[in-house]
Amino acid sequence: MAEGDGNIKVVVRCRPLNSRELARGAKPLIRMQGNQTFLDPPEHGSQQDSKRATERKTMAFSFDRSYWSAGPRDEPGYCSQQTLYDDLGKELLDHGFAGFNACILAYGQTGSGKSYSMMGYGPDKGIIPLTCSELFVRVEDKKAADPNISFTVEVSYIEIYNEKVRDLLNPKNTGNLRVREHPSLGPYVEDLSKLVVNGYHEMMTLMDEGNKARTVAATNMNETSSRSHAVFTLLLTMKRHDVDTNLDTEKVSRISLVDLAGSERANSTGATGQRLKEGANINKSLTTLGKVISSLALASQDGGKKGKKGKAEEFVPYRDSVLTWLLKDTLGGNSKTAMIAAISPADYEETLSTLRYADQAKKIKNKAVVNEDPNAKLVRELKEELELLRARVATSSGEDTFDPHVPPEKQKVTYKTKDGKIKTVTKAELQEQMETSEKLMQGLNETWEQKMSRTQEVQKEREKALEELGITVEKNLVGVHTPKKMPHLVNLNEDPLMSECLIYQLKPGTTIVGRLDSEKPAAIRLSGENILEEHCYFENTDGKVTLHAMPKSVTFLNGKQVSPGQSYKLRSGYRIILGEHHVFRFNNPEEVRKQRDRATARSNMHLSVSVADVEGDSVSPSTRPESRASSADEADVDWNFARREAALARLGLDPALDNLPDEDINRLFERITKVKSMRDHNSKPRPESSLSVRDDVWSESGRPFLSDATTDDTSLEAGASHSTPDVDGPLKDVQYQLESRLQAITESSEAEDLKVEKDHMEHQLKMVQQQLKRIINARARGESEEEVVHFEPVIYTARQLRLIRKVLDKWRAHRSFSMAEAVLSNAVLVKEANVISKELGKEVSYNFTIASGGSLAAPISGVDTIGGLDGFGDVADPTLASATQPSVAVKVLDKRHNAIYTWSLDRLQQRVKRMRNLTTYIDRPSYTQHFSSDEPFYDSPPPQFSFIGNALLSLAPLSRRISSTSVVPIFCRYTAEAIGSCRVDIKITSVLQTSKHGTPASTRPTSPAPSAIPPGSKISFFLTVDSIKGLSSHDFSALHLQLRLSSFVGPSLTNEEIFSSIALDVETSSLSELKFRRAFSIVTSSKVITYLRQGYAPIEFFAAAKPTYLERLERWDEMRELRVHDWPGPPGAHTDTLPVILPQMRRSETDFVVEQTHDVVAYVQIKELGADGQYIPVPVLSQSSLDPGVFSLRQGLQRRIALVLLSDSGPQLPWTDVTRIRLGNVRLLDPKGRQHNSTSNAMVTLPLLADQSVAFRPDGTGTLMAEALWDSSVHDSLLLNRVTASAHRVVLQVAWSVAVDTCNEPVQFSMDIAVTIQTRDARPPHRFLTFLSSGKITSRIGSIFNLRLSPPLTRSPQDLWRLDTSEKYVRGEELLSTWKPRGISAVEDYNRLVLTERRAADVQAVRVLSASSCLPVPVRPDSGAAVWGSEALLRKALGLWQKRFGHAGEIILSQVPTETDCVITSGKPSTRELPEGVKLNSSATLVPRSDGPTKRGHLLILTDASQNVWEKRWFVLRRPYLHIYTHSNELEEAGIISLHGANLECDAQKDLLLDKQFCFTLFTTANSHVLAAPSFKELQTWTSKLDPTGTI
Repeated sequence: MAEGDGNIKVVVRCRPLNSRELARGAKPLIRMQGNQTFLDPPEHGSQQDSKRATERKTMAFSFDRSYWSAGPRDEPGYCSQQTLYDDLGKELLDHGFAGFNACILAYGQTGSGKSYSMMGYGPDKGIIPLTCSELFVRVEDKKAADPNISFTVEVSYIEIYNEKVRDLLNPKNTGNLRVREHPSLGPYVEDLSKLVVNGYHEMMTLMDEGNKARTVAATNMNETSSRSHAVFTLLLTMKRHDVDTNLDTEKVSRISLVDLAGSERANSTGATGQRLKEGANINKSLTTLGKVISSLALASQDGGKKGKKGKAEEFVPYRDSVLTWLLKDTLGGNSKTAMIAAISPADYEETLSTLRYADQAKKIKNKAVVNEDPNAKLVRELKEELELLRARVATSSGEDTFDPHVPPEKQKVTYKTKDGKIKTVTKAELQEQMETSEKLMQGLNETWEQKMSRTQEVQKEREKALEELGITVEKNLVGVHTPKKMPHLVNLNEDPLMSECLIYQLKPGTTIVGRLDSEKPAAIRLSGENILEEHCYFENTDGKVTLHAMPKSVTFLNGKQVSPGQSYKLRSGYRIILGEHHVFRFNNPEEVRKQRDRATARSNMHLSVSVADVEGDSVSPSTRPESRASSADEADVDWNFARREAALARLGLDPALDNLPDEDINRLFERITKVKSMRDHNSKPRPESSLSVRDDVWSESGRPFLSDATTDDTSLEAGASHSTPDVDGPLKDVQYQLESRLQAITESSEAEDLKVEKDHMEHQLKMVQQQLKRIINARARGESEEEVVHFEPVIYTARQLRLIRKVLDKWRAHRSFSMAEAVLSNAVLVKEANVISKELGKEVSYNFTIASGGSLAAPISGVDTIGGLDGFGDVADPTLASATQPSVAVKVLDKRHNAIYTWSLDRLQQRVKRMRNLTTYIDRPSYTQHFSSDEPFYDSPPPQFSFIGNALLSLAPLSRRISSTSVVPIFCRYTAEAIGSCRVDIKITSVLQTSKHGTPASTRPTSPAPSAIPPGSKISFFLTVDSIKGLSSHDFSALHLQLRLSSFVGPSLTNEEIFSSIALDVETSSLSELKFRRAFSIVTSSKVITYLRQGYAPIEFFAAAKPTYLERLERWDEMRELRVHDWPGPPGAHTDTLPVILPQMRRSETDFVVEQTHDVVAYVQIKELGADGQYIPVPVLSQSSLDPGVFSLRQGLQRRIALVLLSDSGPQLPWTDVTRIRLGNVRLLDPKGRQHNSTSNAMVTLPLLADQSVAFRPDGTGTLMAEALWDSSVHDSLLLNRVTASAHRVVLQVAWSVAVDTCNEPVQFSMDIAVTIQTRDARPPHRFLTFLSSGKITSRIGSIFNLRLSPPLTRSPQDLWRLDTSEKYVRGEELLSTWKPRGISAVEDYNRLVLTERRAADVQAVRVLSASSCLPVPVRPDSGAAVWGSEALLRKALGLWQKRFGHAGEIILSQVPTETDCVITSGKPSTRELPEGVKLNSSATLVPRSDGPTKRGHLLILTDASQNVWEKRWFVLRRPYLHIYTHSNELEEAGIISLHGANLECDAQKDLLLDKQFCFTLFTTANSHVLAAPSFKELQTWTSKLDPTGTI
């Protein structure tokens, strides 16, 4: 057999500096020249300096290859992945096909690039994928060249974790596999799965499945550090058939690809606990590997000295570690081995250790032999060995004879081995050897078909086992999927990619949750804070799961902490928090499946649709409401939702109310006001009712919302268990009356009206139950019943409910004025979005449009829905999708994907915030790497078909049982113009009416006298849409149309169904081929008949738009705004009554009443009475830049609280004084960050001192200072009276009110401060403490507030133009050129569109009705008087037709002021107050602290331009603010400058004017500042940091 001797091939590869090393300013220490690698010592005193670098000399090493990958890719000496593969991978395959065993192993510290070299990332594939791909390419080539040769490839994948071997490919081998050693085969893993693969993709699929099961964890060196060694082995068998001799020969080569765990020191990884134990085992195996390499290297060097006397054979400790035992052949044995030493360019110690490691390995010599025909030899030897072992076990010739009752472990057998040695073993050992040999014999004699069959069985078992566990087995799917039947818990993580990756199945019986390191039995083991040894348990009984909490366990259900000793029934969607960090969602597939089946049974409408069944969604009285999120979309229930829910529950807030936008809250307030005004106040006066969101709120369809105040089943049960017989008698009587009447209605046969009344009474009954629960809870807490909000049930009849619904729907339709307000006030937001997209080159534009309510609010193509695009939460806009009335939306012209779609204003605000992050933190790579550069600008994925318009069809002929054929125009919703037409044909096939006896009676549509459809009938008709014209192939590449089921039965449909036509390729087909034909059958109720009589059915058209169509829409918006002043007035308006529009001109900013934004810095200082009678500020100790600090107070001293407010807005924020300062809400903060509430929660008003200081400085800033007396004893809190324990803090809430001239009420500020109480004689903290940490000692705590002053709702059209924000400056708006956002014209176009398309539909309907009722009537000459009676009656009827009801004038919406400055309605001038008297509404928000300053340095600032006064200040840039300090120690802050929307300007002429060099001006939204840098280099640095986009 051929042999190949040679040393292990060792190469070294250096990676580039990573973000951690760049952040700490590390410098590269590695140099490479040819095959030599040089390690330079680090600079003295740097962070890279260490004890091992004290030699101060360059270390040189020589290897087979030195690969330099630390520079740019275009560098001549750069080593790419392909270069590494060409040098190592191809040679590896050459050895494998020659019959040698081959191996590549990667060694190095964590994060040095081992996995990148072996596996690669993304398109940069590593050695393993490239080798596997080339392997099968060569196999196919060799098969094509020689038909007598065949190849088979088997793979195995093991993991060595904590010195235990796991099979990653077979789920049955879950335990620790045993490693054995055979004299011929060498070390091997017993029962290891070897699976057959036939191609590259099968191999990579197995590798991906194995990688999912590998053990990884995060350390300080690497976020996804491999915590185990992985060995991927390819067994390549080459069979050749010799035609001459008719013999088959085989060559078997083993190719091992080894990925070692990272080598690192425990102090550098920051590992503790389980990670530290893992690191110890990793270092143990790697240390053993180092010893083996050293021993082999020494043995290779002393190979010629073995004949010396007294020289003992060198011992190689292979068996000290499982890793080295398995790599015995690879290291110094029968293998061609290559080693990749991955090194870091900046870590001296780890790099030096790796280089020395690799230097030892290159000295090892291997003796590789070709593995030719091993099977026949092994079969023969194994047969002999097996017979010998059987003979030794069965007979005992020459050995002692034992009693049969003696166990085999005590029976010893002595025999002579082949080499002549006498060996004594037990019969148990012989039996074990015999079983091992039989297993090997069975494996060698196994045919290829048997191997294939066994592989398929293992594959099926693995897939079945993984499927039962909910683990995805397909390669392209990542993570896990939910089990089919078993209730289970899925994890929720802060990182969305890590959510739903863990599944804990709750099997029948009891499932205990415990601590990971607990000795008590537990099915689910968790680690972390507040996880007890027995934390809680789940009980699964017949598919119903209940939660039971153990005493003292921290367990939350739907945001509320559960009580021990009680059972809580779980439903799908419930959120469970265990301990501090473990968040789960409960899923019960069977429960969801049953709900879906019930819903399907109610709405089983394929072609025959029963509206009565669809609307039959009443809830039985026994059905409990689900949790707030259990009925919501599961995509919204994430980690943030669960944590926020728990936080809001602890604070006592309602998450649903907190999430409502301002517009909905205002509408809600108006509705509540109406309900309150309707109540009878004849009884004794009671406190004003503060209704919740759920009380008396009517839905858009007129039904009350079901209350969801009870978020779980246990809340009502718990309340009922504490009730007493004497609970509020009147409420009990009302509840009894409601239940009795509800039962009577349920048993009655009346349908429609009684059903409405029943729903209403159920709602009132639930509110009565909630009131009872509130009273019970109040009594349990010891509160008086006067504090509980009183409630009186209101019962309406069905007629009253219909009237209320009709009035509400009518008033909601009048939204032109509110939409105009939204357009004008949000114009600056649309402008900012366009500026950012232009800056970043995103090929997208935004502008206003009006989204119709109902089905046309946010139309989605049914073709895209079939493709699954609607399954993504980012595609469907929930605000638009739920809108029932017209609302302002944003039209997105996505020119990158050639798509058109709409966003709500809420979504635009969210997206603009993300857009700002891309520009604000563009100079912070550590921040921007977490932001997607495209995600804020587009929908992901974009729709394939965009909504381009609709045709409107009147349903009045259908309600009269008349077939119709009409040509309907197609209107574009964006331009309000007709873009085409289509023919719509409705042919009624039958009308089935149910008689009183239950037998259906058929009527034909060809009746000579058409009549209305009676209720309860079933109407069947055939709808055809064809003859489509006007839609050009120059604008669209594909078209399709669709209808919705709700278009024929009304918006009350529960389950919407869309009927789409086939998409037509316009470029290859004719437009006449686009047709839609479908039969419908509808069971009509009274609601459906009303809708058919008055409603319209929209036919939606969708198209794949071309770039020319998008450009034309964009130009249309611009041209529409240019001709807005030439647009004709409203219909019927006279020119002499229209106001004269003034020419457009630049108006003063004071004329507009727009939202103002100001940044206010609040400095809080606590002063204590000193020995000299003066109040001295107490020290504030801050631990870091993110820690605001803690006041060090002493017991028994008088104190004052000093408040200093600083604003960069100056006179623009005209504050006058501080009206009130309050202090309270005392809490204790422990070292772990947990807050403990106390009994002192009240906010105490502090006495204010009379002398307050208000100043507006020449630099444009303003200050306000006030002091208040504070006596801590008024709080009656033990936390403020006793000495605070070490590492604890007492947290208080301080709130103050500031009077501002332009605000209607004082502005409210609130923040938390921390104090520690010390003894009377305690010394203040020493300055020396700041040298030992990053903290500092100051005299005050500062916080930044964002103050928003918003105008009140405008209720006069004459002042509507004052809300216009389109002229408000946005940084970088110069890029937009002449572009302007749409104005009020968007609302006018929408109103004109609605009027035009409805008139067109009505005209077609009247034509059809007139044609069907044209019957010949005989006319007599004198019949006029008989018909009309008299001329007076005729004139009276004509006068009634001509009379106009309602308001006599027209509300004219104008974006510019009128000459008369009034609205001409009845000729009377308006008596409204002047704009100067408008008062603003205020809201102050605390801005969180930011860390990581990007720039520091001294600058000169012009503080008084009139006196040319410059002051030197220390500036620190922490985006989005520029902080100003008086000194470089950053102890005393002098102010801040907001950089939001800031504009920077550098001008050499200004330097001459100011007589200062290197000046630049910073223009902000509130002020302007002139700064001067010390040098030109500093000027360039500051300007680049302040304006990183470089657009200014």
